[in-house]
Amino acid sequence: MDSESIKALLYGSIKELSRNRKYYYHSSVGINYSHWTEEGVAALSDFMNLMAHKMQEIEAVELDKRAKELVIKGLKGEKV
Repeated sequence: MDSESIKALLYGSIKELSRNRKYYYHSSVGINYSHWTEEGVAALSDFMNLMAHKMQEIEAVELDKRAKELVIKGLKGEKV
């Protein structure tokens, strides 16, 4: 999994949750009447905690990969 897949997951998941009246009440009158339900707030909170953890894991893997690439380039005598 990479950063782009996380972005797609975030967008798609929030979109799907907002389509479910159990989690989000959408009013055609306007934003002032639309809101997340209690179940929606709880689901979003759990989901965001999970995604934040996954983002941190992915960032650590990507950072490690970049560091290793820099070391390899340095050992080969390439400009870093």
